[in-house]
Amino acid sequence: MIARKTIGTFVAFLLAGGFISTSSTYSQVQREEHKLTLRAIMSELGAEYLRLTNALLIEDFKGLEDSARAIQGHPLPDEVVAAIKKKLGRSFHGFERVDEQSHEAAADLVKRAAARDIAGAAKTFGRLAESCVSCHKQFRATLRPLSD
Repeated sequence: MIARKTIGTFVAFLLAGGFISTSSTYSQVQREEHKLTLRAIMSELGAEYLRLTNALLIEDFKGLEDSARAIQGHPLPDEVVAAIKKKLGRSFHGFERVDEQSHEAAADLVKRAAARDIAGAAKTFGRLAESCVSCHKQFRATLRPLSD
């Protein structure tokens, strides 16, 4: 009876170990295959924006600073920039200008969060929202095919 229980425990242990091993291997493959597309970048920025909003509302200055920093330094791979530039043509400079406004607002938000300036952070959050909306209004329709 003990031998059966020991064997059963051993088999369960092996199966669980195999599942965990396979699961972590699968996660590793997913990370390696994660390619930053325009859709993925915008999706990540959207999620960060929601965290930023929540942090602002509950006066979580560390969360606010972390989210603003993530937005400020979001990745934009060269191949995505090249695709955007090709798609927008002469309008690319306008895209760069609005993108820079977003980065500047996020950088300012980092500073205001570090200073625990909730009123200033709220105003700066408004600037960030305006730059995001402005970019979407001007360029989303044209760039949508790059996201599909």
